[in-house]
Amino acid sequence: MDEEKTTVLEPAERPDTQEIAPVKKTKFEFPKNMPMYIIIGVLVVALLLMAYFLFFQSKGEVSSEGAAQIRQMQEMTQEVQQLESDVKEKKDEIFSLVDEYKEKTGEASLGVNALELGEDETKILEQRISEEKDVSVKSLLEEILEKNNEIRELSAKIAEIEALLPKPHLAAKGENHYKVAMDFLMNEKGVEKKRALKLVERTALFDELVPGFKVWNFYTGDAYGSSVTQGTASISPNTLIRRAKKKLVDARDEAISQRDKLAEDIKTLEDKRGTLINHVDSLSKEKESLIGQVSELNVEVNSLSYLLDSQSNLKKKGVLKGGFLKSTKLRDVSPEYFATSVDMRIQTQIVFSAKDLGLRKIKKVTLYPKFYNEGTDYKIEMSGDNQTAIVTILDTLKFKNERIVISVR
Repeated sequence: MDEEKTTVLEPAERPDTQEIAPVKKTKFEFPKNMPMYIIIGVLVVALLLMAYFLFFQSKGEVSSEGAAQIRQMQEMTQEVQQLESDVKEKKDEIFSLVDEYKEKTGEASLGVNALELGEDETKILEQRISEEKDVSVKSLLEEILEKNNEIRELSAKIAEIEALLPKPHLAAKGENHYKVAMDFLMNEKGVEKKRALKLVERTALFDELVPGFKVWNFYTGDAYGSSVTQGTASISPNTLIRRAKKKLVDARDEAISQRDKLAEDIKTLEDKRGTLINHVDSLSKEKESLIGQVSELNVEVNSLSYLLDSQSNLKKKGVLKGGFLKSTKLRDVSPEYFATSVDMRIQTQIVFSAKDLGLRKIKKVTLYPKFYNEGTDYKIEMSGDNQTAIVTILDTLKFKNERIVISVR
């Protein structure tokens, strides 16, 4: 294609060549009859406005370009959050498929890591699919493989977006958003403390950080912003916010209910004041007793009782039964076995070590009864050296006032 040619016209050739009359310059003057104190006031205001604008412009306070950059990067992290949520959803679906596979086949394990299959594991799974005769089982394996491919694609998209963003800070236990933001501005960007405080005060911070959350910090020189995404945490920031809001709403409703109830009680007591004056002391004692009972009941209702021991010990005690070529099952056991419990309002993890159970290392952890779904109701994590393990309760409602057996081998 020929390049477009631009013709430059000489002054005599340009269309508008008629002489343009010079613009008459006018000089601004105050009205002659305007009082002097008004003129001085106007000049002072004008000078103050000019000084204000020049000062804050030099500080970078009025720059809209930095704010626009921050908004753009925050929008990108919102996309990352959505993709991370999709990955979490796919992983939950894989856990359900694996449980369904175990139920159909009676096998204790799929034989490969069901999440994020590597090249070798993918080949093993593809081989099993080609050899599987049961159509329903084959369909489950194919779906697991498909979900892994979807997770791989989503992870690639996350990596692609994150490559365009600054490296995030991975939240650790006990950290808070305010400290992360101040450390970033002062230690990484060298921002003076007073200015860092102003920047952080103008930024919406997350109330609670869960270990594994990705904290994104953005600084353009004149503007600061921050976002939080799920990262490797088991819960998303949005879910955490919704739970916090629900707690506040429930607390408010409970307070209103208690207020209304107390108002009714007061009215009743006022109507019966003459009769009840002689019973004030006994009523006070009864009230204290009821408060203590309610407190104890709350602890009991929100507690999870458990029996933790090695598989061999549990079989010796008769808690578990099973043997060669027989699956291990839980027998009906007496409540006195469950002397240990956790208040799930305070603690949702049960941590133990191989040494505690007289084992060299932890090979496998099994939770009974088996109608609780691993990955949905609870999860099990083991250290790299198989010396410690953690059972984390994910759905505390299901485990309220329940008893479980944790078998370790």
